[in-house]
Amino acid sequence: MKLRGKTMLKPAREVFRKVFFLSYAYHFSGEKQFAKRAIEELSCVSALKNWNPQVFLDLAELTMAMAIGYDWLNDAMTDSEKQLISKAIWEKGLEPSFDTTYNTFLKLDNNWNQVCNAAMVWGAVAVYEQAPEMAEKIISRALESSQLPMEKYGQNGVFPEGVMYWTYGTSFHVLMLESIKNLMENDISTYFSKSFLQSGNFFLHMTSNTGKAYNWSDALELQYPNPAIFWLAKVQKDPTLIWNQIKFFEKGQLKNLKKSRLLPAIILLGADISLNDTAPPQKKFWASKGNNAVVAMRSSWEDSNAIFVGLKLGNAREHHAHMDMGAFVMEAEGVRWSMDLGMQTYYSLSSQKVDLWNSSQQGGRWQVFRNNNYGHGTLTLDDSLQDVNGQAKLIRTGEHESFQYAIGDLTEAYLRKDRQIYRGVAIIKKEQAVIRDEIAASSKPVHVTWRMITPAKAQIKGKRITLFHKGKRLELVLMASEKNTIKVRPALSKNKYDAPNKGISMIEIEMEVPANKAASIQVNLQPLKEHHCLQAIPISLENWGKNTLPDQ
Repeated sequence: MKLRGKTMLKPAREVFRKVFFLSYAYHFSGEKQFAKRAIEELSCVSALKNWNPQVFLDLAELTMAMAIGYDWLNDAMTDSEKQLISKAIWEKGLEPSFDTTYNTFLKLDNNWNQVCNAAMVWGAVAVYEQAPEMAEKIISRALESSQLPMEKYGQNGVFPEGVMYWTYGTSFHVLMLESIKNLMENDISTYFSKSFLQSGNFFLHMTSNTGKAYNWSDALELQYPNPAIFWLAKVQKDPTLIWNQIKFFEKGQLKNLKKSRLLPAIILLGADISLNDTAPPQKKFWASKGNNAVVAMRSSWEDSNAIFVGLKLGNAREHHAHMDMGAFVMEAEGVRWSMDLGMQTYYSLSSQKVDLWNSSQQGGRWQVFRNNNYGHGTLTLDDSLQDVNGQAKLIRTGEHESFQYAIGDLTEAYLRKDRQIYRGVAIIKKEQAVIRDEIAASSKPVHVTWRMITPAKAQIKGKRITLFHKGKRLELVLMASEKNTIKVRPALSKNKYDAPNKGISMIEIEMEVPANKAASIQVNLQPLKEHHCLQAIPISLENWGKNTLPDQ
């Protein structure tokens, strides 16, 4: 098992996948060939000198794989195999967790804490009979430590690390709780919070009608079913939480499931939940509360061609965060027209000596195109980075069927604080999306760059931009208070270490705002199902949500 840089996480996860799949297949079929093959994997891992405790996540994934195999395949093992594997779990998995050189995960409040504690608990449960006192110590320690990430779930369940790390951390967290529920005197509900339970709605709304994730922060668009959402649907008695999972299966994307090492857990936790006759969620609008505000709205749950709009506010201080305050995504007609580039692989950057985890204002993390505001669909002032210590706040929302909207205050997201900056996003009459920015007056001029990241081809004609992608069209109409220029260019960086982002373009609107003058930029986006001219009327943010709006 070879290191790639400092980690061997990829092969460790492949061992996990093989062992979990084979162990499940053995129990499901009774065929000993599955057990035999899994035990070979476990024996090979047992023979390793160590499981790379320097990167404790590597060790955690292997410990959990070994625990599953040892527990599920115990009746198919010889005595010598049992001794070899159980000894490896103790010496190479559990014992390093008591070494302060390696166990820093115990004091973290992010997904590392959840994954590592879950793995230690599964390991302890697997070999419980051999050393019950030590196993109980590990379990008690994990329950106490795991309250740290529990506190990070926002007031209504938003996860500050984004949807991909929610899937990772929360799935392992629920697997930890499931593994000990029969050992605990107290009900396991005492070990999770109301916000933790509400995070199922966060995950539900962060998935668009095309099945893609709203991938702000370090995240990918690609989605897989996961144990956490099935567990939450069961605990909350809310089958609508798995609406997107049902759509995943209906689209026949089953070939991708073999890549999910947690698939057996999904099958087991979802066994009591019917995938038939599930009603769509009632709310088409969701907004988080707390320091990392994010908004998602859609015109329909059932229509795959519906309009979906997401707005990211919050800050750049959270673990895995980007300088994406004010960034938006937009879908219509089954196309993600405005996208978030998402994460670049860590190895591709660390291998080029990028100081990726230096998040100071001029740190290496913000020299990465995909991480800074130049690579996001937001505003940039005077060609400068956003403020890593800034905070973009959600100040007002509306959920009317014909006018869904959210307004954020971006003022503190920028290094210069002399101009108030507001961004509103909306869906009007289920027909079009609106992105409106208002820039208050200041004694100093400012250069504003508006960006949208898109996979589409663009055609500019005056103040209209027509996008073409997958046989569909979207029209953008620009209304700005000041003279401006529109450009379309590849989403490229001059840095050799940045991902090439092939086929991705940036629409840029540049505008000079004079001193002592307020300004606005409004862009209306409407799918063109047939040739017609989009009528767009500027609506000031102060009028959003009032009883009457100009006819669109």
